[in-house]
Amino acid sequence: MTAVSDYARIATSMATIGSILAELGLTFAEIRERTSVDDAMIDALVAASAELTASAEALKQVTFQPPEEEG
Repeated sequence: MTAVSDYARIATSMATIGSILAELGLTFAEIRERTSVDDAMIDALVAASAELTASAEALKQVTFQPPEEEG
């Protein structure tokens, strides 16, 4: 895998997640009210998003250290 293909996979996944969130927004606006279970799941999504953001920000601090050659 290359970094470019990793980024492409991430971008695709994020686009999918964005579409699902938009669908949920329409559902809650036009089809049914949110329940307490929905609110708990949304809170879990927000927490997961914060963790992903922190992980992405941490990538900025990673420095390349090639492995030492043996032998």
